[in-house]
Amino acid sequence: MPRQLTYTPRGCGYTVATPEVLEAEPGTSARGAQPAPTQVHVSWAGSPTTTFAVNWMSDADTKLSQVLYGTDQALVSAADGPATEAGPLGHQDGHTLVYSSLFPAGETRLHEVHVCGLMADTRYFYKVGGPGAWSKVFDVTTAPMAGTAGPFKFAVSGDSRDNPTIFADVQQRIAAAGPDFQLFSGDAVLLGASEGDWRKWFDATSTSGMAAEEVLARVPFLFADGNHESLSQIFLSRFAFPQELSDGESGEGEEWYSFDYGNAHFVVLNDSVSSSTVLTGSEPTWLRADLGKVDRQKTPWIFVMHHQGAYSCASNHGSNLAVRAALQPIYDEFKVDVVWNGHDHDYERSHPIRGFQVGSTEGALATEGADGVPVAESGTIYIVSGGAGASLYGSSTACFHTLKAESVNNYLIAEVDGRMLRVTAYRLDGSVLDQFTYSK
Repeated sequence: MPRQLTYTPRGCGYTVATPEVLEAEPGTSARGAQPAPTQVHVSWAGSPTTTFAVNWMSDADTKLSQVLYGTDQALVSAADGPATEAGPLGHQDGHTLVYSSLFPAGETRLHEVHVCGLMADTRYFYKVGGPGAWSKVFDVTTAPMAGTAGPFKFAVSGDSRDNPTIFADVQQRIAAAGPDFQLFSGDAVLLGASEGDWRKWFDATSTSGMAAEEVLARVPFLFADGNHESLSQIFLSRFAFPQELSDGESGEGEEWYSFDYGNAHFVVLNDSVSSSTVLTGSEPTWLRADLGKVDRQKTPWIFVMHHQGAYSCASNHGSNLAVRAALQPIYDEFKVDVVWNGHDHDYERSHPIRGFQVGSTEGALATEGADGVPVAESGTIYIVSGGAGASLYGSSTACFHTLKAESVNNYLIAEVDGRMLRVTAYRLDGSVLDQFTYSK
């Protein structure tokens, strides 16, 4: 009979709920023949300022689900438990779960721990597992206090699908840029219900031999559901995101969510919905309420990410008119700055857009500067970055809304410093394919 676990992690002000799986329970001291943690990756399910969450995989019989953490790397590395001769270390327990899959057939055991009550803007060292079976030591840094206008940077990519090596190459490039976190717009794997696809993705190594885990375990990874994930049980089990369940939302509350980092507000949406009524009803209702709470004096930047682009000129999918009709009026109303998408396997940047042309559902081009950025917050920029490994699509600038386009593997680095935003799109050889700076 399927089981679900719901609980509030110690010290956290939010609830965690697992999907319905074969087994879901708090971690114990049980261990198997090969208890070493693998596929470690970090994210946020609460405030980036005071929390982080970690997921990993182990052999089927190991139920050790603990995190040791602290600001002293040597102490964390040497410890086998929370008490050391030099003093106590942070310690948090989590849960473990088991689900079954067909590709390959069998059962998979995963672990998840939420660490809360941390200091802002602080580097923590951590390891996962349990006594006698710890992972190597990784590090993660909490966000500055919300509203802080100091500089930060984040990466954007999407659509790795059936080429995990290119995904790992992208991760290696992203790591070299030193972002504080990264956004991924969906379609990590070809089949979201395939355990084999996910294992290849998490175990990916770059062309030069760097494991993707080296980045995923250090740089918090925030994910939008894509049409290839389809909110699968595996996807929901393997990642920890904010779970404030709203009306009409599925995925235990991980279908859409938002968070603040510095002086920016980030929203992650799902456009690969089970019913069109979600996209026309409950999700935009939640989005309007969420954006209505943002104080633009304290938080001048609003960024939104979802998988399928409202504006695209690529050869395979192009613009999703249903997404455009449902979401653009809200983007216009709240003056969203940038919308990040994938789905089309190329790079594209739109002219700034605000509103619709009279008698049409096509966006109206807004006033822009010489480099294609909005003048006086005149419009929203729509960016497609779907080049993290999936087979590339043809691109074009023939569409009236498209400013830049290139069919190439790519990733983005966005830098925010007060009221200045700089976005740079890179090819995998490190060359710049597009860049713009926007001040407001």
